[in-house]
Amino acid sequence: MSDVAAIQCKHVCPRNCFSACTMISSTEKGRLIHLAGDENHPYTKGKLCSKGYSYIERNYHSKRLKYPLYQEEKGSGNFHQITWERAFHLIEKHLNHIFNKYKSFLPFALYKYSGNLGVHHYVTDEFFSSLSKTTRIVGSPCSSAGIEALEYSTGSISMSDPAQIAKSDLIFLWGTNPASTNIHLIPFILKAKRSGAKVIVIDPLYTETAEHADLFIQLVPGTDGALANIIIKELISQGEVDHSFLKNHSYGFESYCELVNKISSQRYLQTCGVPEAAIDLLVAWLKEAKAVSHMIGFGLQRHSNGGQNIRAIEALAAVRGDIGREGGGAFYTHGESMIFNNQQIFSNSHLDEKNRIVNMNKWINGSLSVPIEMMWIACRNPLTQDPNPQAIQKHLENIPFVVTVDQFLTPTAEMSNLILPTTTHFEELDIVTSYFHKVLALNERAVSPYYESRSEWEIITEMASRIKQIAPEHCSFPTYKSEEDYLNAQFNEYVFEKYGVHSIADLRKVDGIVVGNFPTIAWENKTFLTPTGKFEFYSLAAKQNGFSPTPIYIEGKLPSVDYPFWLITPHHPYALNSQFDFLHLSEEKEACVEMNAEFAKKLGIYDGEVIKIFNEQDTIEIKAIYSTKVPKDILLIYEGWYQNSQIIINRLVPVLETDMGEKVAGANGVAFYDTFVNVAKL
Repeated sequence: MSDVAAIQCKHVCPRNCFSACTMISSTEKGRLIHLAGDENHPYTKGKLCSKGYSYIERNYHSKRLKYPLYQEEKGSGNFHQITWERAFHLIEKHLNHIFNKYKSFLPFALYKYSGNLGVHHYVTDEFFSSLSKTTRIVGSPCSSAGIEALEYSTGSISMSDPAQIAKSDLIFLWGTNPASTNIHLIPFILKAKRSGAKVIVIDPLYTETAEHADLFIQLVPGTDGALANIIIKELISQGEVDHSFLKNHSYGFESYCELVNKISSQRYLQTCGVPEAAIDLLVAWLKEAKAVSHMIGFGLQRHSNGGQNIRAIEALAAVRGDIGREGGGAFYTHGESMIFNNQQIFSNSHLDEKNRIVNMNKWINGSLSVPIEMMWIACRNPLTQDPNPQAIQKHLENIPFVVTVDQFLTPTAEMSNLILPTTTHFEELDIVTSYFHKVLALNERAVSPYYESRSEWEIITEMASRIKQIAPEHCSFPTYKSEEDYLNAQFNEYVFEKYGVHSIADLRKVDGIVVGNFPTIAWENKTFLTPTGKFEFYSLAAKQNGFSPTPIYIEGKLPSVDYPFWLITPHHPYALNSQFDFLHLSEEKEACVEMNAEFAKKLGIYDGEVIKIFNEQDTIEIKAIYSTKVPKDILLIYEGWYQNSQIIINRLVPVLETDMGEKVAGANGVAFYDTFVNVAKL
């Protein structure tokens, strides 16, 4: 037994995930020895996922970066350990060259996203905004199509407390698999079931969540909007609508109703691949239910018609009057997580006319030629997670100096000149909010940085001080004595209004967790933020932006004779993008493709055989596994970073845009799930 008492600290998982779990670490002699969930968190209630429980192993993993690394030729693998002073000298040298040549920092580009959602990690965005002119690669490959879609209907993205789902009589789960990707929602779903609620899972894949369903509907990818339209038509024809809501709180329902009544239910059913008996059952359950909730996954809006599909689902909630009702409404995300000063800089970066704003999709595709002499990559691993990484690699090859801030030697880091090792959330002070629940939490520093790792605030502060020596009038980044001082400067009156805290000290007084002062039920007052102040079945804003003014289903992309398979690449239950794959939390040691067993046999492909998957983008060789999860025209490969097999799945994924997203993110989203491929035996 150790004579030294363990020291406990509170933390928040900063990954791009619904839960933002709080956890408690125990340390002895400056080293993490134990980690547990925090039972005081009102949503996560002390439970962590497998990834959360693996954090100590991740923190001390042998492959974690220890020192700054430099290679003159990107991709050569000839990295040399250098000092931080040498690293900053290299950065300073290139920035000095850029400024002397252009009299600004315009060719200095930022390529950053959501690898860490802590307030601390938006310091990079603030730094770039403090410079005169820079280049920003903007756009969201995540959820932007759905966010823009919801704004056309309600004027803003707002969501009830997720605990409201427990009060539902009927729960629709559209293209979402919370049993894998939002595990803390499952207890609320099960609580509703114990009270008599029915659960409907609508998904092209038979997921872990489908095992909890009373009804599973395996529809054709990208046709959720058609299914919603059919249900709406049946509810209208049977008079099962909320007349009061439609009359007093909606706009354009009459014209929408006319369009819905003209659709061919039979043709839409064929489009969805859903039997008529399923519609009859759904309508019967809807007629019985007092409150219906619709949980909408990010995956279903990753189609070329994704935003329009989400508009149709929300219209279904509105027709019944479930929006603003206890236990009802649409659950997607909310707009109250990015409220600290530097987070707002990130959210509005595409609107900053001072900088050169570059559409991510156009830049990747090469249809937008932009001179970049230096690129800074943080919280992102585009060579495994973005579409068409082949093109991104060529861009990186042509940029004279690329800097990546990371904790591991990712494929993107390997294509950089300089890699700067950064701290984990156990080694830095931070604040984390959630885009799903309304809890704000403090993350404490428990241990010293791993070897020579530095926090992003430390890195940026040092950079800013050196740039001020080069061109003081071109850098206004403020100097603070500590991470705590920096974080305190990110608080504002809106944070205080909603959370009642002004500083880190205030958070410590409330034991590090604050529940925001937001409505428990979104839109309960039925006052929407649209131009009409009502729920808009007819959106003039959508029409002006080139979209259908009404939430009528629009057909998306379909497989072809040459490429007859959909390639669906969801998150793995035991991984998150490329951040946990090397821990091998599951039994799968390499990438594999799951195929419909019967159809694979017809093609002469046996279980465990290595096959080719190909399209115009690329060809990969991968092990085929028989599966009961997928229909005959879908191939399932979990996205991620597969080090053992050296397979990058996204090499098959083209840059195909979703219908919406540009208005909220500067570029439309990425239609990852409209990737079509073919297979062949080796």
